[in-house]
Amino acid sequence: MVNVFYRRIHVENKERVRKKGPVILAANHPNTMMDPMLVALLCGRNPHFLGKSTLFNTKIAKIFFRSVHVIPVYRKMDAEKEMGKNAQVFEKCYQSLEAGNALVIMPEGISQMDGTLHEIKTGTARIGLGAEVRNAFELGVQIVPAGINYSSPTEFFSDVHCRFGRPIDLTEYQDLYEKDEYEAVYEVTNQIRDALAKLTTTVEKSESAGVLKNLKKIYKMELAIDLGLDEDLKQHDFSMTRGMADAIDWYSAEHPKHFAQMDRRMNRYLAKVEGLELRDELLSTAAGHRTITKRAFGLLGVITGFPIYIWGVVNNFFPYRIPALLVQVLGTSLEYLSTIKMLSGFVFFALFYTLQTVGVWYLTGSGLLTTLYILSLLPAGRFARFYHDTMQRYRQHIRIFTLFLKRKTLMYEIIQERMALITAIDEAKAEYMNRLEEEPGSKVGVDDTEA
Repeated sequence: MVNVFYRRIHVENKERVRKKGPVILAANHPNTMMDPMLVALLCGRNPHFLGKSTLFNTKIAKIFFRSVHVIPVYRKMDAEKEMGKNAQVFEKCYQSLEAGNALVIMPEGISQMDGTLHEIKTGTARIGLGAEVRNAFELGVQIVPAGINYSSPTEFFSDVHCRFGRPIDLTEYQDLYEKDEYEAVYEVTNQIRDALAKLTTTVEKSESAGVLKNLKKIYKMELAIDLGLDEDLKQHDFSMTRGMADAIDWYSAEHPKHFAQMDRRMNRYLAKVEGLELRDELLSTAAGHRTITKRAFGLLGVITGFPIYIWGVVNNFFPYRIPALLVQVLGTSLEYLSTIKMLSGFVFFALFYTLQTVGVWYLTGSGLLTTLYILSLLPAGRFARFYHDTMQRYRQHIRIFTLFLKRKTLMYEIIQERMALITAIDEAKAEYMNRLEEEPGSKVGVDDTEA
């Protein structure tokens, strides 16, 4: 399901998760059930999970979550009177690790999509170290941090990037644990937090998350060209975004007034652009120009792909649209949007595909045609979404051309405002880079190679 929901799933450093032996996979948690499913899909293991006790409120849910090895955790906010059961939770975790299993834990303890890394609870370190203590520090438990980053976490056909960090070997903490148990737990927890901070594109303050989002829209391509990374932007997208997040954290701390002014300027500019139903990326002079040959091939693709697009829309429109309407009716919180969309989409696509297949069989009576029809459904649906996005870009070009003809003065004012904004961002970047050169020991802006 996850492979279908997202357009592109990119994973790095998968080899850091060993194939056998006790491993705790500690991941950030912005997107409820999507996060553990992605870690399970990408880690190469068949892991067990920790999940909040409220997931087990119904009989059907109990059967399902137990079947996929979810161990309930009793949190104060959900089940304060049952928190005494957490002693059994630790015991089950110890047994799972002693059996050589992988265990997925979200150490933030809560899922919030606000662009920050929340407080890392000590439970992950306590479980790992507790399992080692029970086995005289000979079990060999490793904690592998996992950073999950979404291009647009609630949207179908978006991208997700997962990076696994360097394993934290808990046997190395035996001396410290025997000397001071609490210090050992604290040290391991800090190791997890430091690693996740490097493996994710989070910022320190939630109010800075919007600034990062706007900065990516306006400045990412300019930065890529400046750094010589524009030829392979997707490969370097994470490191660039992580660098921008570090710069935002530094600038907001060093120049809070200027930072607030920059935030307001970007918001005003983007409000004007979006008010004209435009996308900023198409106003950028850094986007480059397509050759006549590429334009010709693009036009040919639009023409020849149109029948496939129509086929995909006709056969996928209702199961695609119903989940989006469902989350609107339910008024679902942001963190649960993609989970509900994916699970309800699975149900509706299965239902509609079944009914449509029965209809084709009834009308044709041909097993071959029915089989070909089934095989065409999903690829045609994905192509229809891709074709739609491509046509949106063409419409944007036409829209810009039309506005230049009808509202030339306004368009020139917006472009001048954009150029002034880019100049201001360049100046802030130069100051930040100079500070990095003056402080060679600083970890600000460092990539995650040591995470």
